[in-house]
Amino acid sequence: MAKSSKRFLIVDDDPQNNALNKIVLRKSFGEVEVKDFVVPEEALEYLETEFINKPLEEKVTLFLDINMPTLTGWEFLDKFNSLSEPVKKQFNIYMLSSSVDPADIQRANLNPLVIDFIEKPLNKAILTKIFG
Repeated sequence: MAKSSKRFLIVDDDPQNNALNKIVLRKSFGEVEVKDFVVPEEALEYLETEFINKPLEEKVTLFLDINMPTLTGWEFLDKFNSLSEPVKKQFNIYMLSSSVDPADIQRANLNPLVIDFIEKPLNKAILTKIFG
């Protein structure tokens, strides 16, 4: 039986930020699976195909940027919400954004799909708060 490992998805149009987040996640947790997408539509396609009949023992943590050129984080959440329940139940979603707009923070906190709003950059203190 394969050992349970933390899995992460990052949806952010900034490849440098994604690379930094991968480093922080691996330094914080060691062996983890991290997949990132700079095109949100590709992430949604991946979710639909990869997680459709594959329930996991541990939920995948999805870090989602708000301001992206082709599909905002809010639009991503609307499309994510139309995925099947078995797929949606496999994720814990955190908005990870450089936005300091109180409206964005409030909107994230009011969205039932979002666990919390995290201001970039991701760091060990934030991860400790999330995962204990």
